[in-house]
Amino acid sequence: MVLDADEAALCRFSRRWRGIAHTACWWNLTVPTAQIEAQAKVNLFLRILGREASGYHQLETLFQRISLADQIVVRTDVAGQSLECSGADVGPVEQNLAWRAALAFRAAAGWPNSFAIEVTKNIPVGGGLGGGSADAGGVLRAFNALAPSKLSDEHLFGVARTLGADVPFLASTAPTALGIVRGDVIVACPPPPIRDLILLVPPFAISSADAFGWYAAAHADAPRKQSRMTSPTSGIAPARIYAGRTAIAEQPYSWREIAALAGNDLQDVAVERHPEIARAIAVLRAAGSPFVQMTGSGSTIFGVFPNRPTGGVIAIPEGFTALHAQTLTKVADVAVS
Repeated sequence: MVLDADEAALCRFSRRWRGIAHTACWWNLTVPTAQIEAQAKVNLFLRILGREASGYHQLETLFQRISLADQIVVRTDVAGQSLECSGADVGPVEQNLAWRAALAFRAAAGWPNSFAIEVTKNIPVGGGLGGGSADAGGVLRAFNALAPSKLSDEHLFGVARTLGADVPFLASTAPTALGIVRGDVIVACPPPPIRDLILLVPPFAISSADAFGWYAAAHADAPRKQSRMTSPTSGIAPARIYAGRTAIAEQPYSWREIAALAGNDLQDVAVERHPEIARAIAVLRAAGSPFVQMTGSGSTIFGVFPNRPTGGVIAIPEGFTALHAQTLTKVADVAVS
């Protein structure tokens, strides 16, 4: 069969369109997906300096990332916006920090219009391990990895601060950092050597608002404390920070230094309401941990061990769950595929 010129042109156009359609279909199948381990944290020390007129507390803390992690998958090749969580009841979507982080990133970057987030929870909820904040930080990092125009670190941390005091650290790539002001200004530090942790998670949660409220009521007339991080006479790690911006120490904290600084100002008021916390502390000390305390606002207790304790060494208190983790010297990367 012989085609005239018009028919031949139409045939060429048809073949070209089929090729374009095939390419477009292939692209839809390969739109990048971001996956990240949203790693939990412990507070190696937490010291409350005083209360602002706004009601917020100023503090200094040493954050340490640990291996316990939620799993997050983010896709933007979808219609609409969705968040799915499995592994724990995390309440209404609109209150979820991962969801709020997605909306905050979109407001800051003008992207993405649509997204699907899947969170598999492994970090206990309300345990002072930064589970919700880790999810928020993970979503911010995942979105930034996929974004056509990435936010600067400064801009990303600014978004993180609007979501909570722990989120800037958990949106960073620092395994260890000092947190000052409200804990939301972070200064990365070289991480200490890896250690094993045993976490004892009680069958109850403590909200940050409750813990800080208890502390405020118990210390209403207390004078403001002097920062140990900025005082040149502190003796331990003097002047590591100037104006909350610059870490001048090149050497990591040793565990001996950390033990000398250890303590959590929220622990005593938590123990008053929940004596079970004191029993968990005693159990970990009896198991041989030289460093035991509550993390964050509670309710989880952790013990640091030079090696993982063998089975049967720890008499887990009734109702508590024991988890093993390690401190980290590197934060998980975002995997884009």
